[in-house]
Formats: sequence, C-alpha cells, structure tokens
Amino acid sequence: MKERKKQSFFKGAMILSVAAVIVKILGAIFKIPLTNILGGDGMGYFSTAYDIYMPVYVISNAGLPVAIARIVAESMSEGRYRDVRKTLKIAKRVFLITGTIGFCIMFFGAKLFVNQLIQNPGAYLAVMAMAPTVFFVCLTSAYKGYYEGLHNMYPTAIAQVVEVVIKLIFGFGLSMFAYKIGMDEYTASGTVFGEAFPDVEAAKIRVLQIAAAGAILGVALGALGSWLSAFLRHKFRGDGITENDLRTLQDDTSSKVILRKIIKTAIPIALGSCVGQITGVIDLFSVYDRLHHAVGTGYDAIKGMYGSALPAEKALEDIPNYLNGCYKGMAVTLYNLIPTFTVAFGVSALPAITEAWTQKNYDSLKENVEAVLRVTMLLVLPAGIGMSVMSHGVLTLLYGGKPAEVEIATPLLAFLGIAVIFSATCSPINSMLQAVGRADIPVKVMAACAVFKLLFNYITVGIPEINILGAAMGTLLCYVFIMTISMYFLIKITKLKLDYKTVFLKPLISALLCGGSAYLVGLACESFVSEKFSTIIGIGCGGIVYILALFVFGAITEADIRKLPKGEKLAKLYAKLPGRKKKN
Repeated sequence: MKERKKQSFFKGAMILSVAAVIVKILGAIFKIPLTNILGGDGMGYFSTAYDIYMPVYVISNAGLPVAIARIVAESMSEGRYRDVRKTLKIAKRVFLITGTIGFCIMFFGAKLFVNQLIQNPGAYLAVMAMAPTVFFVCLTSAYKGYYEGLHNMYPTAIAQVVEVVIKLIFGFGLSMFAYKIGMDEYTASGTVFGEAFPDVEAAKIRVLQIAAAGAILGVALGALGSWLSAFLRHKFRGDGITENDLRTLQDDTSSKVILRKIIKTAIPIALGSCVGQITGVIDLFSVYDRLHHAVGTGYDAIKGMYGSALPAEKALEDIPNYLNGCYKGMAVTLYNLIPTFTVAFGVSALPAITEAWTQKNYDSLKENVEAVLRVTMLLVLPAGIGMSVMSHGVLTLLYGGKPAEVEIATPLLAFLGIAVIFSATCSPINSMLQAVGRADIPVKVMAACAVFKLLFNYITVGIPEINILGAAMGTLLCYVFIMTISMYFLIKITKLKLDYKTVFLKPLISALLCGGSAYLVGLACESFVSEKFSTIIGIGCGGIVYILALFVFGAITEADIRKLPKGEKLAKLYAKLPGRKKKN
C-alpha cells in the first residue's frame, strides 16, 4: 500500500482542472458533432433526458459525497483512522440503496415524465436509457467523496476521464449507427426499424429519437466504466492508511453515530442541490408549457423574430422542442463548460477549509478562501465576457453545420456568457459555506431564487416576442442574486477581511481588456477572412492580452507561480521580467 500524501488546494485543484480540461475536450468531440447530426430536434430529446436525470441523481446522491468528504477530513485531522475506514463502508451501503431507488424512479417513471409532465413523448427512449447512469454514478460517488476527504483528487480525476472516454466511443458510435441504419432502412423500404412512416420528416423524427437514446446509452456505459475505475483503484492501491495508523489509541465511533452524522451533514447540502436541480426540472416543464403557449398565441411574432432560422416545414407542436434543443444543446452546453472547473476548485478546497475552520486556524482559512476566490475570478471573468461578446463566432466555429440553430442560440449565449460569471462562482462559495458548517445558507438563497426564476420564466417565455430568450434572462438574474447573497454570508460568518483589489478588481480589468480586444480583432478580421478564422484570431489575441494584463496589473503573483509544477524555475524567470521588484 502506498504512503498517504495530502495534497494542497492548488495541487488538488490543478489535478481536477487538468481532468476537467480532458473531459471537456473529449466531451466537445462527443457533443459538437453529435449536435451537428441530431440538430435541434435530436438535441431536444437528448437534453430532456439529462434534465430529468439531474434531479433524480441529486435526490439519489442527497449531498452524501460532500458530507463524506467533510466527515473524513474531520476524522483525519483528529487521527481517527478507524472511523475514516468505517465511513467508507457505510457510504457504500447507503449509495447502493439510493442508486437503486434512483434507477427505479427514472426507468419506471420515464413514461410519466415525458408524456404527462414535460409533454415531450419523443424523449421516452432517451430517458429510459439514462436510468442506469443514476445507479453507477451513485456507486462511484462513495469513492469520490472518500478520497476527496483524504485530500487525494486522483481517483475523482481518473474516474471522470474514464467516463468521458467510454461515453465518446460508445455514445457517438451508437448514435451514428442508429441514425445511419434508420435512414437507410427508410430510403430502402419506407420503414424505420419495422415501423412505416408517411413522409421523410416523420421518419427522420423517429430516427432522431432512437439516435438520441443511443447517445444516452453511451453515457450510461461511461458511468459504469467510471465506477469500475474507482472500485479497482481502491481494491489494488488502497487509501494510504497503514496498519500502524489503525492501531493508534482511539475510541471507535459506532456505525449508527457515523450514519447519523452523515445524514445530518448531508441533509442541508442535499436540500440546496435539490432546490437547484428541481428548479431546473420545473424550468424544463414551464419552458415547454410556455413555449407551447407562445407558439399557439403568437406564431407570426416568433417566425418574424427568427425568420429563416425557423424551418418553414416544422410542425407547430415540434417548435418548442426545436427551440429548447437550440437553447440546451448549444447555448447551455457552452455555458456549462466553466462551472465544471470551478466545481473542482470547491471540491479541492473543502477539506483544507474544513480543517482550518475546525482547528480555528484563521490565517490558513483566509489564505485558502482568497486562493479559491481569486483562482475562480481568473477563470470565470475572461471566459464569461469572451463567451458573451463572441457568441455568434463561437457558435459558428463549433456548430457551423447548423446555421439556423446558431442564429437562434446566439442571443441566448450572449446572456448566458455573463450569467456564467455568477453561476460558476456560486459553486466554490457554496463549498466553502459547507466547509464552515453553514450548508443551510445555499438552500435558503436558492429556494428564494427558484421561486423568482419560475415566475420570471412563466411570464417571459410565454410572450411570443421573447419566448426561449426569457429562460436565459432568468438564469442571469437568478445567479446574480445567489452569488451576491452567498458571498455576503461567507464573509460575515468567517469574519475575514479579503483583499478585494487582488481577488476581484485586477482580474476584472484584465478580463475586460481581453473581451474587448477579442471582439475588436475578430470584427476587424471578418473583412478578409471567414468568420470561423476571425473568431480564432480574436480569441487568440484576447488570450494574449489577458495574460499580459495579468502580469502588468499584478493579478498573478510570484507566490502563485511557485505553487505550480516546476514553480521555482518559473518564478525565477518571472522575477527577471522588466518592472519586477527584486526582493532583498
């Protein structure tokens, strides 16, 4: 068994961030061509399955991974190694039960979800195919939470990469196979998998339903592979706790006490997660319902808004799924890229902040809180601003094969680009609130915002002149409120005096210069190169300006550089740059 090594916040965050980069690159290789094949209709079915999966998964997970990580971190700081091991045993049993319940809810409730609640029956096969994912993700979460509490982010990172590799291979492969076989059969015999259809449009809709389910089945296989990687790693490499550790004098905590502690810790975290995800599902229900209303009462206004981007042959009852597919399949897909990284920051910081708070080490607490916030700002500000000002170019670059969908998704991404700055910052703030024992605060704040967003959606999405754009606007307003209030309580509870200039102001100025230069350079280049190339050039120039601005304004310090791999060598080079003050 290998010796246990505790990772710092920066190292843990870097491990998870590298994994997130790999996951997002491979995920893009999966999702972008998949979207170009399935289009707005197919991605509507695909997204519906995910939207139903997320709250079921959250209910099944019930905040347990975070609770396990927090309890393990506390036990390790107190040298209670036998309690650490016992926590994993209890967690595995609990997750087996919750994963089974989650699978049954999604599999046997699929028809109710798509027919009665969402009114998108074409997503039935995709929802059923997603059900096994809940079970395997729950099993994997027991190991993830355990190792995260041990300050070891490698098992989580490896499981994520394994999952996306399998999803890419099997998800895209099964979807392509189903699409080709179905359309070839219709061309030859007028049937799709034995079912006759009167015209090519109806046949294509059925093929897209099956192809979306094939892509989702690949997701389920990826979840199975993720669990196997975590299980085998634990079995053959262990956790670093030695027999000598287990022989240390300590009183064993009973399994019942640990279980009660897990549940007590998990409940407020679970409520917060459920509020966020249930809002997403109710959002899904309300968006479809209000889009149907908007189409029924003001189709001419919607047609005038989108023009040729809205296919003339599209049946009225298919328009809500098409618009939602553009929103979720394109704009929200890009919007979700950034929170993946900031979730990693929160996960990595939670055990360190828990230990600092438990031991009343306020210097360490301040250092870790500022580090989390500053690293988060350095990422979300340029990404969000750039995504907003370059929305059309970015969508064209990635989804050039679907120009109609790109036109619909462009204003949606412009709003979501700004929204991602606030939503991606909420995750690490909530993790830090959970680490200091105030997981109840995100619950209360998000519950209030859930009500607001649902009312906002109901009013705006039902207006034909606004329609799906209302959902993006509601997301922006909702997360501005959540982040502001959560940040206020974090500072109030910890009583920390943050360096706002370094944490917020310097990254913001650098990001504004980045977004402005990217937009202007891209606009200037459009006169002599295609929009795709001008977008690439603009993004590249914006990135260079951003890095230079960070150094000019001192948003990146020598201490930050020393924490990177080969940091000492990089710091020496940094110290030699013009304008750097030499230390005595």
